[in-house]
Amino acid sequence: MKLLAILAISLGAQVASAEVTIMEAHKAVTIDCAKDPEVNLVGNHIKATLTGTCKKVTATGNHENVIGSVTSAFVAGNHNVFDLDGVDAISIAGNHNTVNYKKPLAKKKTAVSNVGKYNKVNRVK
Repeated sequence: MKLLAILAISLGAQVASAEVTIMEAHKAVTIDCAKDPEVNLVGNHIKATLTGTCKKVTATGNHENVIGSVTSAFVAGNHNVFDLDGVDAISIAGNHNTVNYKKPLAKKKTAVSNVGKYNKVNRVK
């Protein structure tokens, strides 16, 4: 019986962390990172406002606009804009993207990987 209770508690802890995927186009959403720490933006023309700090945000769609804080940002789409208060890692594979950030979250320096073309990464005040 104790084993069953421990298993139930363990499974409950794993289910508490969720992920959200936005596939619709032309949508504005506010995402609570405490409830949905991983965010996937697949549709086009999405404006996502993050509350709290998300673990990971992935933008594979085009013309996305992301505002907030995220531990790791991955931008694979094109013509996206991320305005981040804090971020530890930025990876850009798409083209014509802009990522503005104010500071790293837990790291001393924000790590940047930019293999796309015509992208801009700016540390702002």
